Amino acid sequence: MESLTTCAVVVTYNRKGLLCECLSALMRQTRRLDAVWLIDNSSTDDTPEEIQRQGFIDSLPPDSLAEPFEITKKNEESGTILHYIRMNSNTGGTGGYYEGIKRAYEAGFHWIWTMDDDVEPKLHALEKLLSFSDLGECIQSSRVYPDGQVFEDNKYIDLATGRQKFLKDAVFAKYQAFSTKNFVSFEGLLISRNIIKEIGYPDRRFYCWCDDFAYGLMASLHTNIILVKEGLMIKKLKPGSDKMFFGRKSMRLRDNELYYMIRNQFILFEYLKKIGTFSSLAYLSLLATVMRIAIGTIIYERSPRKLYLLLKGFFDGLLRRYNKIHTSP
Repeated sequence: MESLTTCAVVVTYNRKGLLCECLSALMRQTRRLDAVWLIDNSSTDDTPEEIQRQGFIDSLPPDSLAEPFEITKKNEESGTILHYIRMNSNTGGTGGYYEGIKRAYEAGFHWIWTMDDDVEPKLHALEKLLSFSDLGECIQSSRVYPDGQVFEDNKYIDLATGRQKFLKDAVFAKYQAFSTKNFVSFEGLLISRNIIKEIGYPDRRFYCWCDDFAYGLMASLHTNIILVKEGLMIKKLKPGSDKMFFGRKSMRLRDNELYYMIRNQFILFEYLKKIGTFSSLAYLSLLATVMRIAIGTIIYERSPRKLYLLLKGFFDGLLRRYNKIHTSP
């Protein structure tokens, strides 16, 4: 196992403080990483200057870029090589993972560990995840918030509709160290190059939201997806406040998140059709979801803009319009 090369792929945008905490934890892993690919999606919060101040890089990228720019530095203490990639535009989380996984795969790494900038791996996280590598080639860490609350992950993807559903029983038996699932999150996913060879890179059409669901779905056709019970990833940011509506939890999403969540369901449907499990009831299920969110938006948020983006997401997906949108006023 020690002979297998490992690297991490971190995607960041405007979270320089949290990013540096993540990078520090990666450089101090008990199972040393050979490299870290840091994909900066053209942050506007002085991310390059901050990671230079923290000693992760020695120089800064040019102010204006026509294409991605790379800066490389070897960490003196761990020997881990940081590849800082400053993107020339914001490609979304999916585009960032595409860029990082592609570079790491082409560099020949055996294991690639993905994460967002707002998660921090515990120092023994990589060592622990690799101990499950004989059971599957996609290994997912459970996540916990800083206050100890466990991130809800006892779900599966319904292969007929693409909806996330909660398991009726607890995911883990009392003495069980892991369970299996049929989708992944890029927040702490360890994936082998064998799986990347089989299913390729993340689908950039998603931009953000549902990209990891589709990726895990395809990976599950080739390997067991292992969910480790121990919370090895600390998730620093909690989602927005929830409201109960018609007996269901209605999470408050930012405008762009709501748009992509609805639109990208149609891309996910394409994957379900590809594997032959899709049911036309998925359209009715999604329409019901849109109507429920629309009513909740009108009652709680009274935001014409959010309502517009909700409906735009539905019709853009229906008409297969998958271009990036600009959601800022």
